[in-house]
Amino acid sequence: MNVVPGSSANGPAGTGRSLSVKGLVKHFGRVKANDGIDVSFSSGEVHALLGENGAGKSTLIKILAGVYHQDSGEILIDGQPVRIDNPSHARRHGIAVVHQHSTLIPRLSVVENVSLQEGGAGPLDRTLAQRLVSTAERLGFELDPSSDVETLTVGDRQRVEIARAFLADARFIILDEPTTILAPTERDALFGLLARLASEAVGVVFVTHHLREAIENSERMTVLRRGTVVGHFKRAAIPSERELVRLMVGELDLAGRSLAQTDAPRTDETTTECIRIAGVSGAPEDGRPLHGLDLSIRRGEVLGIAGVEGNGQQELAALLTGAWAPAVGSIELEGRPLKNVPSGERIKLLGDVPDDHMFATADELTVWENVGLSEMAWWRARTPLNTRFFRQVARERVREFDIRTPSVDGLVGQLSGGNRRRVVIARELSKQLKILVASYPTKGLDVRSAEQVKRWTRELAESGTAVVYMSSELEELIEVSDRIAVLARGRIAGVLATGEATVDTIGALMLGATGVRATGGPEITPSGREDGPDSPSGQS
Repeated sequence: MNVVPGSSANGPAGTGRSLSVKGLVKHFGRVKANDGIDVSFSSGEVHALLGENGAGKSTLIKILAGVYHQDSGEILIDGQPVRIDNPSHARRHGIAVVHQHSTLIPRLSVVENVSLQEGGAGPLDRTLAQRLVSTAERLGFELDPSSDVETLTVGDRQRVEIARAFLADARFIILDEPTTILAPTERDALFGLLARLASEAVGVVFVTHHLREAIENSERMTVLRRGTVVGHFKRAAIPSERELVRLMVGELDLAGRSLAQTDAPRTDETTTECIRIAGVSGAPEDGRPLHGLDLSIRRGEVLGIAGVEGNGQQELAALLTGAWAPAVGSIELEGRPLKNVPSGERIKLLGDVPDDHMFATADELTVWENVGLSEMAWWRARTPLNTRFFRQVARERVREFDIRTPSVDGLVGQLSGGNRRRVVIARELSKQLKILVASYPTKGLDVRSAEQVKRWTRELAESGTAVVYMSSELEELIEVSDRIAVLARGRIAGVLATGEATVDTIGALMLGATGVRATGGPEITPSGREDGPDSPSGQS
């Protein structure tokens, strides 16, 4: 283990409880995801876990959660070795994991979800609802046990999962990328909640790629690189962001200027229109409704899409990629109704990077098969000659997009989440695109990978492609976009030129704050409704 000068070795001995791993090793085929990890987490503190994609963070978490079992090494609680074979074992040992995507069942109520974890298949425990309310109050927030989960915001669902873990007497709560899909104000509330958990003698571990939030909100920090620990730090010795980047990925070499330094927008009003959406209302099956959507996207433009998750982003992506044809309104690609473009032609012209890479990759196929998936499905038979061609193309894409895989013949299912996302990006950006729909393309990516994605986006736009770029990271949207459209409750709340966009103005439009006006959007009145007769009744 390489401990950076000024860091502590394994954290404080302390008088509270400890959760430790020693010499932890885990292989997936020839890939060593964890390579002799030593780290200790203590009760009563907030501990940040950092590392680039493929560094071994998710594998470590899943071993502690009982999803995986280590090949060698020990897990210790209060210095005593324990065996964790499955998630129920982990819960019995007081370890709870709050995953990036909620594990709550949307169509059940809050109290029904909590009852399920407690093993309740019959009548509800009459005391459970009040215990939930009391737990939430103790942690500093309000909770309605009778609410259906599907009506809750992302932040509220996260708080329910934390309350559920606390109610089950979890002594260590591990959160995987907890701020990825939260609005700025919800992030502040989350870290306030984590501090309260620590004050209640809970050990809090959070995984993040956001260095600033790790520096500001953790008492200790551990950095992983390629499956090993490269540094432990107490709060007083936490290094700068630049030093953390160097520890995680080496010296960061980014070609070209920062996007924020671009002298002028890449497009203007005279640039050829690529996509026009006019008066679209309705929803795909099981989706949320869009209301009177009007948008124009020009060639060579990056149009950022901001909004709290669940306000129409998935539906907009389905509309733009042709996965959903609305009954009301129209969408045209260079003057041609998108519904009239044959599927085989559409797959060539439209790139789709979905927010969940699991839906865009096939576990049972190799890296080269996933990279060539579109062509094999539509245009080229899997002949020996074509197989050699696809494997060679995949090798080039692996180098170009820095996909960490032992071989193009390895299964995609064995890659880390970040590398799977790179496979999707490599496949989609290799097409001759008219438009790319990138839904949260840097979600779960480390600093270097995120910068590369932004650079690829810029280069694609400069080649004349229209890019729709959805993100929950408002600074990222400001950096990469020419204009930013804000979605709220299925409507366009405003369209901002990047010169007038700030985190505060975007965040206010996202959350329906008062007195905000944006280009192309209505003013939000003190009631929280838009001016006009067709204003929405509330957040969906």
